[in-house]
Amino acid sequence: MSTKGKLLACLVGAGASCLLAMAARSDETYSVKTIIPVPGGLTSFDIAFVDANIDTLVLADRTNKSIDVVDTATNTLTKQLKPTPGFTGLCVVPPVSSKDVKPDANICADASGPNGVIIVDQREIWATDSPPISNIQCTETTPIPGATSSPHFQQVCTATIGTSSVKVIDLRNGHTIATIDTGGKKRTDELCEDVKHEIVLSANDSPIDNFLDFFNTETYSIIQKIKLDGTDPNGKITLAGGAATDKVAADGIEQCKFNPRTGHYYLAVPATVVTHQDKSTEAGPGVVLKISRNAPFHVVDTITIPTATGCTGPQGLAIGPRHEIQLGCGGTASLIIDDRSSGTATIIAPQPGEGGADEVWYNPGDNSFFIARSSAGKLGVWDAGGNESKAPQGDADVTTTIGSHVVAADMKRNQIYVPVRANTVAGTCPATSPGCATTCGAAGSTGAAAGCIAVFTAPNDDKCLAQGMPVLDHDDGDDPVFMRTRCRDHDDDDRDR
Repeated sequence: MSTKGKLLACLVGAGASCLLAMAARSDETYSVKTIIPVPGGLTSFDIAFVDANIDTLVLADRTNKSIDVVDTATNTLTKQLKPTPGFTGLCVVPPVSSKDVKPDANICADASGPNGVIIVDQREIWATDSPPISNIQCTETTPIPGATSSPHFQQVCTATIGTSSVKVIDLRNGHTIATIDTGGKKRTDELCEDVKHEIVLSANDSPIDNFLDFFNTETYSIIQKIKLDGTDPNGKITLAGGAATDKVAADGIEQCKFNPRTGHYYLAVPATVVTHQDKSTEAGPGVVLKISRNAPFHVVDTITIPTATGCTGPQGLAIGPRHEIQLGCGGTASLIIDDRSSGTATIIAPQPGEGGADEVWYNPGDNSFFIARSSAGKLGVWDAGGNESKAPQGDADVTTTIGSHVVAADMKRNQIYVPVRANTVAGTCPATSPGCATTCGAAGSTGAAAGCIAVFTAPNDDKCLAQGMPVLDHDDGDDPVFMRTRCRDHDDDDRDR
């Protein structure tokens, strides 16, 4: 029987014993099961995505200008797929020749790729890219106005720059199916899919672009574009407590997810810029945008995230069970909010100490949220709650490596995947400990210096699959199949201790 058939049989006909057999066992303390080497090393990457129905993880690998494909049944990297034309890769400006010169940070800001990646129809990789960039030329003689101490000069670079795109690759043979020009001056970043309507949403997150695109996955064409710069009625952001005359623009756009439970896209916006009627501007809070699933696509509601929660801006976003949305936040805390929130976010669970996060993931296989905390080098783990009355609760954080901002999970095997960059990358290790130990190997080892994809498991996971979260969320265009089985009180791991 196919993987998909097994899952359907388990969900529809076989009952609790089958569900228990699919879930791993553990006490929710995760450790490295294995590491997956990456040919060419791993110094820069962006988003990862798992489709457990086809035992496949894909990773946007900027180092090798590829989408790395991992077989999650064997935990081996099987392919490094490169489209035609190729991905931009990691944008790097020539180094400055003097300590008295400040490097030009503008030319390569939001200019690397691939970035976001998903699997569509279990046979296509959709990956976003930045504009192709070539002929970078830099001068180092422009004085910095008013500079009284070193550096006194500014490096200024020019380059030949194209436009951003979404690239579609055949997962089986690596052939390029389509390159869809999104017209951005900076990168196209994260993306997500409404499976039933076969529509993908992507975001160009730089304030220079500040727009969303909606794609038809059958025709590989753009259906509609929404600007989030405060000028587009379809992209109107309305802050709780703000004036009706305020013009609110997104300041960054992060992770999105379609929520079959409510029939809307949810999109994390880490910060906003508010322009008042008198033309004065000020920084605004982060928000989650609730967006319609049908054209004309438009913002239905703005969920404002109070900074008093410790979440200074939502970046990661994952749909959990029982109306839960996990937000991975900047600041000191992350949050679980209610997907029925309107205006100000309804907080289901504050998550103090889980800030500094980027990508987050919900794994229905062990009913847990995972929060990739890059700057701390930690992976936050939160149980989503074992029944209708039990609140989410934190489990032990897992040590990863500084710079590990990505996480994805295989729900069948309860394997958690965290890409880890080489420990030779600046900022990964303290200056006093060059080549420090990382998840990929001991200090000074070849593995640590190359980077890897680390696979984490726990020996005694929750013994249930959660109610409400779609598991078969990448079938052939039908609505995702929802879990119908409820986790019982005695199935929750903390009650077994």
